[in-house]
Amino acid sequence: MVAGQGTTPTPAPVLPPRSEVGAVGWARANLFSSWYNSLLTVIASAAVVLGLWFGLNWVVLDAEWGVIETIGGRFIIGGYNTDQACPGNDCFWRPQAALLMTTALLGMLWVVAGGVVGRIAMAVAAAAALCAFLPYSMERMGLDVRLLLLANLPALGVGWALARYTPVGKPRWVLVTGVSVFLLTVVLLRGIPGVWGLQPVPTLYWGGLTLNLLLAVAGIALSLPLGIALALGRRSDLPIVKLLCVAFIEIFRGVPLITLLFASQHLVPLAFPEAFPRNSLFSAGVVITLFSAAYMAENIRGGLQSLHPGQAEAARALGLAGWQTTLLISLPQAIRNVIPTIVGQFISLFKDTSLVYIIGMVDMVEIGRTFILGNPEYRISTKEVFIFIALVFWAFTYGMSYASRRLEQRLGVGTR
Repeated sequence: MVAGQGTTPTPAPVLPPRSEVGAVGWARANLFSSWYNSLLTVIASAAVVLGLWFGLNWVVLDAEWGVIETIGGRFIIGGYNTDQACPGNDCFWRPQAALLMTTALLGMLWVVAGGVVGRIAMAVAAAAALCAFLPYSMERMGLDVRLLLLANLPALGVGWALARYTPVGKPRWVLVTGVSVFLLTVVLLRGIPGVWGLQPVPTLYWGGLTLNLLLAVAGIALSLPLGIALALGRRSDLPIVKLLCVAFIEIFRGVPLITLLFASQHLVPLAFPEAFPRNSLFSAGVVITLFSAAYMAENIRGGLQSLHPGQAEAARALGLAGWQTTLLISLPQAIRNVIPTIVGQFISLFKDTSLVYIIGMVDMVEIGRTFILGNPEYRISTKEVFIFIALVFWAFTYGMSYASRRLEQRLGVGTR
């Protein structure tokens, strides 16, 4: 700059028009960008307003939600705590203890995974604690049950503290704890002969949402590794292994789940002696797991086929063994690429647990149906019952979908 010359003033920045930024700009770009988009926006808005008006009017003024209170805890545990299942009616604490262990496990997962897992853990603990304030009489929900429900809040804190301040917070120990909690839950619900307070309860009386969750958790935990093994077997160079995996996958994918459940209950026992013990819960768990594993295998195989073959060639050039290439390079990327599909299969598995009614098990949906059929005076409330059941299933499936989206963002799925 030449001495004595003044500095050139910096021009003021030109701001975009207000009609192109903020909420107004977003609405113009997405809702009113053309005449037909504007027309569709108006029509859709009118439909939404009318739907909300009439829907909320029915929910608040016309719906009879008292039927939900009448069914009450049967939605959760079915006939588990009845005199037929548990003489003396003193088994109420066992599902509650299982819930406390699950809440503590969620507290541990909060520390390990953080983020969305923490919000899910807080939601579960808060929902369980709020159930303690349901307007039931003391005969239907005693003080002991209410205190156990309220204990889910401190149980969440105990799990969080264990994972935060002790070596139990390492991922491998949390995994071991999760498996232990599931097995302890099954033992608590089933009971142990000869042990005071743990008298056996036949699986015939297990039901409600507890049954759906047990089958879903077992199916999810087992179908993923089994599906991975089947996918790798289908890509194997060994003809026998490949043929067996292809036959398994195609048979289970080609037969409806309800048919497989029926066969497990009525056809498979024909191959065993008459005195051989039958367990509907075990049969349902095995069938659901194998059915889901067949679909999971195809999802994983699709992820493996999406990888560029140059990666495996580079791994071989570096001297890695075939199993090292698969476990350390190909499989992690394949699973990462198909996370949405995997979670979609998990959601489908959870909803498919409602099909166990075909083998005589009473899940949450079947409880609502049988209650309406057995109590004609409540048939006018059929809509309320099934809307409530739909909302419960939606809450769980949306939680799984939300966790999937957050995991995809964390791993950068779809980005480089």
